[in-house]
Amino acid sequence: MPGKIQILPEHITQIIAAGEVVERPASVVKELMENAIDAGCSEILVELKMGGLQLIRVVDNGEGIDTEDIPLALKRFATSKIKKVEDLYGIHTLGFRGEALPSIASVSQMTIKTRVPYSISGTKVICEGGEIKSISEVGCPIGTEVEVKNIFYNLPVKRKFLKSIRSELRYALNHFIRICLSHPSISCSFIHDGRILHELLKTESNFVRIEAIFGREIADHLQRVEFQNGEVKISGFTSLPSFSKGNADGIYLYINRRYVKDRMIYKAIIEAYRHVIPNGKFPMAILCLTLPPSSVDVNVHPTKSEVKFKDPEKIYQDVFNSIQMLLEGGSSRSGELAFRARREEVIRESWKSYPLGITEGKEVTTPKVSEWSGIQGMIGKVPFHIVGQIRGTYILCEEEGNLIFIDQHAAHERILYEKFKKTLETNVTFSEKLLIPILVELSMEESFLLDSAEGTFQAIGFEIEPIGGKHYAIRSIPSFIGQKDPKEMIREILDELSLLKKKGEWTTSLHTILVTLACHSAIRGNIILKMEEMQKLVEDLYPFNLSTTCPHGRPIFFVLSSGELAKQFKRDS
Repeated sequence: MPGKIQILPEHITQIIAAGEVVERPASVVKELMENAIDAGCSEILVELKMGGLQLIRVVDNGEGIDTEDIPLALKRFATSKIKKVEDLYGIHTLGFRGEALPSIASVSQMTIKTRVPYSISGTKVICEGGEIKSISEVGCPIGTEVEVKNIFYNLPVKRKFLKSIRSELRYALNHFIRICLSHPSISCSFIHDGRILHELLKTESNFVRIEAIFGREIADHLQRVEFQNGEVKISGFTSLPSFSKGNADGIYLYINRRYVKDRMIYKAIIEAYRHVIPNGKFPMAILCLTLPPSSVDVNVHPTKSEVKFKDPEKIYQDVFNSIQMLLEGGSSRSGELAFRARREEVIRESWKSYPLGITEGKEVTTPKVSEWSGIQGMIGKVPFHIVGQIRGTYILCEEEGNLIFIDQHAAHERILYEKFKKTLETNVTFSEKLLIPILVELSMEESFLLDSAEGTFQAIGFEIEPIGGKHYAIRSIPSFIGQKDPKEMIREILDELSLLKKKGEWTTSLHTILVTLACHSAIRGNIILKMEEMQKLVEDLYPFNLSTTCPHGRPIFFVLSSGELAKQFKRDS
């Protein structure tokens, strides 16, 4: 039946388009702040009433809008940032679609006051529901002031889906903080219902801006990230293993100073911390990736919150490497070069005395206290005085009046994991050829997993040869698995790989194998150790002080200070 398909009226298409850009009051805050930054401002004021439901006001001291350009600025697809198709692949600004102002105007009652530097007066525009009501001359400072009242007043159904004032305020604050973090050179203020919630002075230091937003206590746990690989540069801050959060809200990602949400980069960050913070905890990271605009497409989402990379695998690896190097002691902090050198020396030495033996008559040397000065994350100064063992599981040490409780299994697990990983990095493996191969029969799933991870098994010293069907011959094993049953060890590793595959985390297979080997090779709890064995374990643990957890994420130790001990007994000191 003809006549069923119709072209929608312009006011309806504007409302539909606005729905893609303006989801809630926070969207208005984001778009107007980005416009202010693109206008070259050095100050931004954001004011909300009733969480933005009643009023959103954004004032900047940027270049303003010329009177002749105002009617065009309120039309869709009108922008000063795109001239030709090629410009879409070289975008350096935050806004470029030409949709922010017309989209906001179509769902609110909006007033704009603006003045350019070369004019003695400004222009005032009143717009309701996307329709310009009046344009007049007005006195105002250089820059732009946008007032948005009664958002979604003409869309009661959509307004009904907005949340409480408190929730909408939180959303707006999140956008405000995200933008402020990446633009510390701009002074930013946030006012709600007449109360100043944030007043951030401009600074040339990203760290100063971070401290102003999150406070000194959190800032003290952050370390600087500086990494470059070709045209990709990564800078920012990420937390030490000693600090973690219960959620991922502390992860902020920026591409060319534009805040984005990217699952791939997020996964790279989480993966880098997998074995140094407890399970279920998340790091804090504020990372800015700088790369050529032509290598990233920012035009894949109406709100510009998602991007698409030309080479996503490289970006993933660069982010992962930048954090992993830092966690392993690759930063430029004072004393860390000595730390890394000593750490590698202990790793080499630990190969000679697996698992916990000590050569009779050999004098154990420990680094001087001065070698470790300035290194954060230390559990104490050398030497420790070992008091004894508790329940065959915890080693109790004393250091300058403080008591240090060490989980012997978690500690040994961390030592072995770092040793195995270092061995792979140096391409030096230690295998033992078996006189009589050990035969093992695997399930179809296990066979698939083993074949898929064949290179990884070989890298750590296993030689496993298929001999027909689902049968395999184990001809060589890593020298460090000790008396463990090789068949049991392989099955345990394959079980871990199967679990990862179901979770879609197959790329972590190498870490999984190393963690499994470390876990099942480490000394267990409820095992009585000799004093020499405890001494060796504590000495081997010491260089790994930047990681306070085992590879599974469990704590290795905790310190009971002399002050806390005195407090428990109601003593002054």
